[in-house]
Amino acid sequence: MELRSQKQYWDRVAGEKRFQHPLRLAWLDSHFAGHDILDCGCGYGRLLSELAQCGHRNAVGTDFSGGMLRQCNILHPDLNLRLVQTDGKALPFRDDAFDAVLLFTLLTCIPMESEQRGLFAEVQRILRPGGLVYISDLLLNTDSRNVHRYKQFVEQFGAYGVFQLPEGVVVRHHSEEWIQSLTEAFDRLEYEPFTVTTMNGNTSAAFQYLGRLR
Repeated sequence: MELRSQKQYWDRVAGEKRFQHPLRLAWLDSHFAGHDILDCGCGYGRLLSELAQCGHRNAVGTDFSGGMLRQCNILHPDLNLRLVQTDGKALPFRDDAFDAVLLFTLLTCIPMESEQRGLFAEVQRILRPGGLVYISDLLLNTDSRNVHRYKQFVEQFGAYGVFQLPEGVVVRHHSEEWIQSLTEAFDRLEYEPFTVTTMNGNTSAAFQYLGRLR
């Protein structure tokens, strides 16, 4: 899959798309005792704004889309946000740099298994011992519309749940077993499935996971 075309899509829709996954601050209040937070795939800065309002003004945001980061600054000019554009693969931070990493609707945007494995290797590298990872993303659905497109693209992309949207971007819905595999280096602290409205206005099964690095 060509990363450039994915990036071009997100640059193009940066001012249009909105995400509804809730930030459960009670989870952070219960389990987070650190200082440094990375919002990886921060998009237009929704979570960075919520974190700042709750006193976490030192959070850093990264995204591979320059359009999303520009939108972030446009929407939140008063927050003096720390934003870093990445190449979509490596995270440009030293080892043990953060106490928590947020991955909200990021896995769906990097749909290949090898890319997701690479992301989690980077997350583990930059997290301090006992650091948290907080994931919010989409699960596999069982309705006919989604099952049809999972089957339609499974041969092309080699994984059930990976599919191409009509506007050209490739995304992924995940099995709970795959999420368990990705997070095997973490102890699960919280997990909750829920239903969310997607960026295109449809409903989807979703989940949130909070884990602590062993």
